[in-house]
Amino acid sequence: MITYAKKLVLIAITSGLCTTSMESKADTVNVFAASSLVKVLSEVRRQYLSKSSEKITNSFAASSTLANQIARGAPSDIFISANKSWMNFLDKQLAINTSSKKPFLLNRIVLAAYEKNWRPIEVLTKKTVNTLLSGGRLSIGDPTHVPAGIYGKQALQTLGLWKIVQDRLAPAANVRAALAMVERNETPIGLIYRTDALNSKKVKIVFTFQNTSHNQIEYIMAIVQSKERPAVKAYYNFIMSPAVKHIYARFGFELP
Repeated sequence: MITYAKKLVLIAITSGLCTTSMESKADTVNVFAASSLVKVLSEVRRQYLSKSSEKITNSFAASSTLANQIARGAPSDIFISANKSWMNFLDKQLAINTSSKKPFLLNRIVLAAYEKNWRPIEVLTKKTVNTLLSGGRLSIGDPTHVPAGIYGKQALQTLGLWKIVQDRLAPAANVRAALAMVERNETPIGLIYRTDALNSKKVKIVFTFQNTSHNQIEYIMAIVQSKERPAVKAYYNFIMSPAVKHIYARFGFELP
């Protein structure tokens, strides 16, 4: 015979099981993305969460930093790299689902200056570079591993200007850090992405490099190996869907 007290215990246990079951339905999707995507992916996340109960966490850093973290087992579900090299690095280690590796967005490299300092120029020469630097340094994502820095170095090499700046660099851990140096007027100019310059109120674009001066700036997205849960696939598809293309355009990105 079940006593009244026992009934209360059973009800409490059953309620607890129901609560646990409901909580377990909310999955967390961890996105590791290049630092230049901070603002645009934060907006995409906001749009998605307005219609979904899933949890989305964004972690931003240099693509090189994130790729190495994923290779060491960091809890990432989706990786978005600012170049193909770091995505291929993970692909060779069987760390991503190769079939999910897709072109995502396109960008441009520009030379940016503190907002009040300079006007746009049409031709970049040794003389204009020296004038822009004015004895200061050039902020740049570390060209040994940061994609924006690699692209920037290629662009300057194409124009024959790398040698005059290579000893006057202020290398940064990622492109957002390079942007911050210019925003604080710590460096007179910086090599950054066009989208970062457009979405900053403190810098202005002085010169835009031709796409032919460097490798194509193409962001690549993929699902991390063994992480193809329904929630991960749903968010991956949302990021790639036409429903958010207007967001990418608003922040200055181009589609491949």
